[in-house]
Amino acid sequence: MKNLKMIAIYYICIAMLAACSSEKNKYVINGTVPDGVWNGKTVYMLDYSDGLIIDSANVINRKFVFEGVAGEAIVAKFVLEDLYAEFILENGNIKADLSHPYSIKGTLLNDKLNEYLHKSEDLVVKAGEELSNMDASLSASEIEEKQAQIVDELFVKMDELPASYLKEHPNDALGAIIFYLWMQNDMDRPVEKFNEAAAHVGEYVLNFGPVKQIVESYKKSEETAVGKPFVDFTIENGNKDGSSASLSDYVGKGKYVLVDFWASWCAPCRMETPVIAEVYNKYKGDKFEVVSVAVWDSRENTLAAIEEDGSTWPQILDAQAIPTDIYNIRGIPHIMLIGPDGTIVARDLRGEDLKNKVAEVMK
Repeated sequence: MKNLKMIAIYYICIAMLAACSSEKNKYVINGTVPDGVWNGKTVYMLDYSDGLIIDSANVINRKFVFEGVAGEAIVAKFVLEDLYAEFILENGNIKADLSHPYSIKGTLLNDKLNEYLHKSEDLVVKAGEELSNMDASLSASEIEEKQAQIVDELFVKMDELPASYLKEHPNDALGAIIFYLWMQNDMDRPVEKFNEAAAHVGEYVLNFGPVKQIVESYKKSEETAVGKPFVDFTIENGNKDGSSASLSDYVGKGKYVLVDFWASWCAPCRMETPVIAEVYNKYKGDKFEVVSVAVWDSRENTLAAIEEDGSTWPQILDAQAIPTDIYNIRGIPHIMLIGPDGTIVARDLRGEDLKNKVAEVMK
């Protein structure tokens, strides 16, 4: 009888250990949404790296549940119509509150990510309060100087914070999402600064989908920087008559060429048109040319704007995102000057700087 009890206790212990082991090797996510308007809606769980759906769950009484088994921890995100939240999908019990600011905690990496996100938000909120509570007795110039100082200090802190986390997590899912959010905060940082930051993370981080896109964009910036040869592109119906047009139809043929990337709906682009017209009328000939490239726009609207503005120089229509992807242009107008041999002389010219640069090379 005693032996039977011992055997029973042994198997009960084995079963309990198996249950504990099973709990550790799976994830259970208990989530809540801000209010009942989401009841009956579907929450999608996506792989953040490639955007593929991992699982979905319905919201019932403001709650949703996901269960499954995770191998290596990955960056994931919840998407519920216009609500979304990034987190680390790893085994363990995870609690997700999709209220704003959202909170996802319960496992080691999610606790650290939650901490990082809230610290980042606190830095921005504090800077906002300092900007709002500026001393009214200060002069306009003093206020401007103080505002610049607050913003500069914010950017320094927004660099120091992620760098501190990446020292401990240079090559895992937490490092990947933190590095991505850090780089995304300032996409205008110089290539040198990006390369400096990237040197401190591993292949997992650099191969994380969104980070990989940023790496590619910086690579394109380097390939089309000042001093580099222009990169050609062809638009099938780029000419007004519907025939194909290439940048090389104008560039690399012994003239300085001002290349203007623009769109009809872009007010700052249209404001540059008189400036471009001025330099075109002054220097056009066998040593200088202008070509405008319509991007992110419809052919009909482009043609209407050309007529309205009285633009008389060559145009390439319907380019859409082809040239902006090649030259890593994230905003327009973007006006570059290319030399007679096809070397990029200057980028992002506007106004007086544009006129001065053209005057300088045309001497």
